[in-house]
Amino acid sequence: MARHKIVILGGGMIGSAMAMDLKRTDRHDVTLAELRPEVRQRLEARHGIATRAADLSRPEAIRELVKDYDLVLGALPSVYGYRTLEAVIAAGKDYCDISFMPENALELDARARAAGVTAVVDCGVAPGVSNVMAGFADARLDSFQSLEIYVGGLPRERRWPYDYKAGFAPFDVIEEYTRPARIVADGRVVVKEALSEPERMDFPGVGTLEAFNTDGLRSLVHTLRVPFMKEKTLRYPGHIQLMEAFRETGFFSKEPLAVGDVSVRPLDVLATLLFPKWTFEEGEADVTVLRVVAEGLENGRPARYTWDLLDRFDPATGLRSMSRTTAFPATIVAGMLLDGAFRRPGVHAPESLGREPGLLDRLLAELEARGVCCRADAVVEAEAVAVA
Repeated sequence: MARHKIVILGGGMIGSAMAMDLKRTDRHDVTLAELRPEVRQRLEARHGIATRAADLSRPEAIRELVKDYDLVLGALPSVYGYRTLEAVIAAGKDYCDISFMPENALELDARARAAGVTAVVDCGVAPGVSNVMAGFADARLDSFQSLEIYVGGLPRERRWPYDYKAGFAPFDVIEEYTRPARIVADGRVVVKEALSEPERMDFPGVGTLEAFNTDGLRSLVHTLRVPFMKEKTLRYPGHIQLMEAFRETGFFSKEPLAVGDVSVRPLDVLATLLFPKWTFEEGEADVTVLRVVAEGLENGRPARYTWDLLDRFDPATGLRSMSRTTAFPATIVAGMLLDGAFRRPGVHAPESLGREPGLLDRLLAELEARGVCCRADAVVEAEAVAVA
């Protein structure tokens, strides 16, 4: 296999995990672009990863940077996601991205097709792996009737008062708690308040968790014709009530507030106080939980596909589970783009891969090879069979 040149945009928890995974496989020449010198120095010293200094908040800098590479991986916060995608398309480079961007990335599809660029967005765990599973079910079921997705990244040990720490950019966690959540009910897109409609669920190996509405369906509301769909985020019981209190008090507001002679955004004050307490300590363990349930008719018979993923912190590499389960799907899909397993100019959500024969099998097999295991079952008229 020919060696390709890959550049990763962003050296945070996810970007670092992408670089470490690609360095481990050693199939391609990998460079990580990051502005912070301490991050570059750490990756170079600890893992031998080549880095470049770059201000990734500037689209023109991204266009100039990526022109020397065959493929681009995006691991930037959501606020930069859309304009980064625009810049990579303008540079004519294939792209795989995990940014939780608020904009609809599919609106850039025509521009990507015109440029001959294949871009896969939302390529983490959920959205990401969950979408590939949904696409697989969509291809198998004659009538796809309902889709449920539950996902959460959690510290292994619960600690008062938050029962939570952030496995990715904390500002994007706050986005989950404030961005209106779209679900599908009776074939119509319905907007729900984030953190709404909590339900208790039991997960083997973890215990009882709370699930609440977040805007995790994203592209699925546009690409699937399924009358009932929902995505919920999982946390330890009690976390929802605390976040609702913060939100209702106004701590999540981005509107400036006069405090004496000073004008501040409540969200910035909250971030300054809260985010250090949400930061994992070196070696602190976490877990990731994902459950996807798809139901419908297959060959005229009731069918249900279920996938359960439970992953834990890896002490051997020091990678947290949320970093692993978000970064590895993107590096695996990057491999599919490079070897031609998925090559179709345009902007694609991951469910497009799930519809392609064999690609969910490959994704789950490569995740398992990295220690991320998923249990899959199918029930067709009470007959249980194994699925991808």
